[in-house]
Amino acid sequence: MDKRDPLAPHKFAKPIILAEVTYTHFKLRDPTIDDMFTAELEAARTGGGTHTPLQFNGHMMVLQMDEVSNEKGDSFKGPFTMSMLKKWGPRNYGAIREVQLEIDKLGEADSSEQSQD
Repeated sequence: MDKRDPLAPHKFAKPIILAEVTYTHFKLRDPTIDDMFTAELEAARTGGGTHTPLQFNGHMMVLQMDEVSNEKGDSFKGPFTMSMLKKWGPRNYGAIREVQLEIDKLGEADSSEQSQD
């Protein structure tokens, strides 16, 4: 992954198609505590939870997904679902997960800065 802002748009590993429109980029937002609770509950409904990281992180992805876009200026701002994510393939899951981890690192830096006050 490049060293750009993790909250900026990033390129999918492989373009996705939604409603016959091809999208090449995605943008995630900072997660909230509510997102974490919701992802845990949604994963638990399908037999998972925080102990099933693929499911939990997948639910977090669809909650954090802010927008998908392309170079033509088309964009889709959701809602995003697990059934969509499942069709995007493992390479895109990996690309999104990489950005999630970068966003998490930013949050950890913010937390350590606040705890020193």
